[in-house]
Amino acid sequence: MMNSRGLIGYLGGIGRALSATNYRRYWYGHVFSANGVWIYLISSQWLAFHLTQSPAWLGAVGFSYLAPLFVLGPLAGAVADRYGHRRTAIIALSLGILMTILTAAAILTKLITPMSLVFVTIVQGVFMSFDFPARQAVISQLIERANLSAAIGMNTTTFHTAGFIGPIIGASLLTWGNNIFGEPGGAAIAYLATAFAFSIMIYGLTRVKIISPLPAKNRSGSLVTSIVADIRAGLGYILSSSQLKMIMLLSIAIAICLRSYQNIMAGLADSVFGVDEKGLGSLLAASGVGALTVALLFSIRGKIEGLTRIFVLGAAVTAFALLVLISSTNLTMALVSLAFAGGALVGASLSAQTLIQHMVVDEYRARVISVSVAISVGGPAFGTLLIGSVAEMVGFRWALFGAAGLVLIVLLLIGRRLLLAAPEMEVGQT
Repeated sequence: MMNSRGLIGYLGGIGRALSATNYRRYWYGHVFSANGVWIYLISSQWLAFHLTQSPAWLGAVGFSYLAPLFVLGPLAGAVADRYGHRRTAIIALSLGILMTILTAAAILTKLITPMSLVFVTIVQGVFMSFDFPARQAVISQLIERANLSAAIGMNTTTFHTAGFIGPIIGASLLTWGNNIFGEPGGAAIAYLATAFAFSIMIYGLTRVKIISPLPAKNRSGSLVTSIVADIRAGLGYILSSSQLKMIMLLSIAIAICLRSYQNIMAGLADSVFGVDEKGLGSLLAASGVGALTVALLFSIRGKIEGLTRIFVLGAAVTAFALLVLISSTNLTMALVSLAFAGGALVGASLSAQTLIQHMVVDEYRARVISVSVAISVGGPAFGTLLIGSVAEMVGFRWALFGAAGLVLIVLLLIGRRLLLAAPEMEVGQT
């Protein structure tokens, strides 16, 4: 029989990360919280369409949740660095729980309207914009630096897995709740499930021990002036590091030009490959399988060394895979290329996130992560708008060709410099 030490060795980075009691407590909460986010999203979108039967309102609700993450990112990071990552996450999650409970009550009492749904979704997005960077930043305070790569990989793998499981749970809760309370009572049940999931994350955060506390902040002067100064200092910290600037630049190119392919897949499925909803599901599933596979392998790998190369190669492979995707109407080739694109894209994204976490000092961690989150959220939204507009004029093939080509140009400009800087970036903090 394999003992626990042998199992940890077999699982590689996953085993090392979960062997740390601190991180394990955090991760249990993260499993619930990640699924809670997806349950919230699917139930909000269902509720919006149920109330209005309008695709525009459905889109408005989705935008309402994501917009605060993009707009408030730097502010949220500054607050987390000033007042503590764990404290900020707990307060934000607690307010999120309160908002979901109030929304559930409004649904059950038939007081919810499309406009009020957009409002509460914006408010929930504001709370989550403070939670996300703070909760990501706290990881480095829970686990040894040697296992940080594995822990970040575990977090992202969990979130990607929740992207498949959470909507299924949400849909089941919607069906069950609607059968018991009548429509739209299922959305209320899903919201209450989200509140429960967030409460498990809070419990996990209260149970962990911070092994590397943040340095004390000088809180003299007015609050607004201090926060603004913190934001400027965070941006200045990024701009003062040539390595961080290159990572952010390539991340922007990836977010705008490459990650957007998922959002235009419905158009590609219809106009390029001539398939229906079932075919669209197959295309998305191929991308998802590639993403989950690489995320799992990344977690098992659990090493900092070589991440810069994975970052650069991941961006290049994604771009080439998308070029292969649009070069043919063969569905089998499309499925294979999308599996490569999904896997390479996740590999590049995970490498960038891990390098950033590894390089930055704790004092600026949440502020730098918040900029990275803003890029991850805002980039695909802007890219979808841009690629969609170009596709309106020249078609999806040429629009995606141009997007992939732009990333390859960026790689030609800074890829070699990134690889040359790898030893310094993978050693430690900048």
